[in-house]
Amino acid sequence: MKAKVLIVITTGENDPIKVVSGLNLAWKTKKNGTFEDVRVFFYGSSEDYIAKTDNPEVLEAYEEVLKNGIIIQGCIGFAKKFNIATKLSDKKITLMSSSTVIPDLVADGYQVITF
Repeated sequence: MKAKVLIVITTGENDPIKVVSGLNLAWKTKKNGTFEDVRVFFYGSSEDYIAKTDNPEVLEAYEEVLKNGIIIQGCIGFAKKFNIATKLSDKKITLMSSSTVIPDLVADGYQVITF
């Protein structure tokens, strides 16, 4: 049985290559069928970054994640704190409580990889 993976991205504008790396891992492993399921969760400063970035490499990787049908979620608490909930929703990011989603996915057998 293949593993299920939750990729949690916490890095923001201070290290965009980590954001790209996390997104690339998500879409490439989904496309290749490496894992049973792949999900992405933006948390903290990464939410602000993904909402506002114009970095072409990040945006290209993000589009690939969307094209590959990966569920993308973000923390509603941080989205409200940064006042970016609408921007994230417009990017097809489902906002949820991280203290509910992450433990539920771990309980469901997801392995967590952080960037």
